[in-house]
Amino acid sequence: MNIAVFFGVYEAERAFAAHTLGQMLEILEGHEVHVHIVDDGSESRVGAEVAARFANVPKVTISVVRYEKPLGYYRLMEKTLSAFQFIANLDASFDHIIRLDADLLFVRKDIARLFNENLLPKKGLVGISTAFRKRDFLLLLSDLLPLGFRRAQRGGKISHKWQKRTGAVWWYDLGLRAFLNGFRMNFMPGSLQIMGGDTLKALQAKGWLNRNPAFDMGLVLGEDVMTSILVKAVNHPLIPISSLLPEWKSELYLNAAQSDKQSLIDAQLFVAHPLKSDATSMALRMQFS
Repeated sequence: MNIAVFFGVYEAERAFAAHTLGQMLEILEGHEVHVHIVDDGSESRVGAEVAARFANVPKVTISVVRYEKPLGYYRLMEKTLSAFQFIANLDASFDHIIRLDADLLFVRKDIARLFNENLLPKKGLVGISTAFRKRDFLLLLSDLLPLGFRRAQRGGKISHKWQKRTGAVWWYDLGLRAFLNGFRMNFMPGSLQIMGGDTLKALQAKGWLNRNPAFDMGLVLGEDVMTSILVKAVNHPLIPISSLLPEWKSELYLNAAQSDKQSLIDAQLFVAHPLKSDATSMALRMQFS
């Protein structure tokens, strides 16, 4: 298969980004892979560093986009849409597009079974289906009102504070479409998402990848939620990985009690998240090479 990997990095992920991407490329061995690295203004140019590390891997091509100044957490959807648009504009046609967080750890290599052309659908978004917290879902619904509140912006920066909103949010029509198409209490977290190639083409054809989330924002800014809404807006399915791999197990909120290799193996996890650059996490990560 021809697969694209969207891999975002920033300065704090320098210590482990190459390890995560290396695991992903090992899992995808045998496929044609294009890695699109988005560097969020890292001082040490992590993106270029990681790209150089894998520059000579067979069947792998790499592109790097670097923002001179970090956009930060609240503008993740802006980076996400730009990355999807970049991939959609490449000469190659991709069967699937993987969005991968740098702080994810692959525990089991047999996750490679998932990347089978007879298993992965080319329409929809495959991921680790997660239920909204009630509060977050209510905020999502409030954003669909024509008037309401938004995250405050001062000096070009977005904060936790709220201010009045007098117009519709940038994704208002997409949200209504998604709800009409059955979007409700579950979304696909951005730590690992697999978008079908036909879905990317459909989003591009609609012109939705050209939208600018930096304007007309509401209270909900998460790129994983917004990507899930985009997919449902085009009436493509959200597909739990567990429906494709019945034995699927994962942990998206790893705790201190799960800080050794054997505990993750005993739990039969396929992936664990997040593993940052603290000593315990790095020691655990290095045990999975």
